[in-house]
Amino acid sequence: MKTNAALFCAVGICVATGSASAGTISYTTAGSTLSCNTAASCVQNTTESVTVGGLTFTFDSASGSGVVTPAFINLGAIVSSGTGTAVSITGLLLTLAIESTPPGSSGTVQGAITGAMSTNSSAAEIVFNPDNTTSSLGTLPGVDLGPSNDNFLFQIVNPALIILSPTSGSPLGQTMIQGFVTEQITSTTPEPGSVVLLGAGLAFGDALRLPSSPSSAIKERQTR
Repeated sequence: MKTNAALFCAVGICVATGSASAGTISYTTAGSTLSCNTAASCVQNTTESVTVGGLTFTFDSASGSGVVTPAFINLGAIVSSGTGTAVSITGLLLTLAIESTPPGSSGTVQGAITGAMSTNSSAAEIVFNPDNTTSSLGTLPGVDLGPSNDNFLFQIVNPALIILSPTSGSPLGQTMIQGFVTEQITSTTPEPGSVVLLGAGLAFGDALRLPSSPSSAIKERQTR
């Protein structure tokens, strides 16, 4: 990983600091599930699709490769279709599974669905919880993947969303879930260049050190 180094010196000690370059990832949400959970009169069609009262809801996963962080990304969409009137979909549950390489691991965040929907209108929403991750974007629901000193943080940008009815939106019936990914680096081991600069600073400070007493200064001059 490339760094842009800067040198700071104080009291004979020099320390190099640097900011890491952006990370590049590939990700997918293909392992996500949309389940009936506690919704009444719900039929589980597949792991990603359910039908309630004539309305069908399907989670359409998303993926990306060569994504340079930090970046806004598409995490997938809930697609509604069919016909119905004031159909209650309270109790449906989306488990959003995010897998990323690097670091080669995955995590999940859940969105609970409440409210009712008709063919041409919607009072249904999905709410992701909890607000458990923090980045420059803020504190939001998400997953933290990788080791603690170099991890990739995925967040849900819009944690509360109205789910669009089959005749709303563009494309029709698609409620997109937007995400944000960033690489977070915490340096625990000095870069080789930092160690060299630190050693040079200490040597420089030792060369400038004053004798502890006048007599020791005289002895130093006599021995030279």
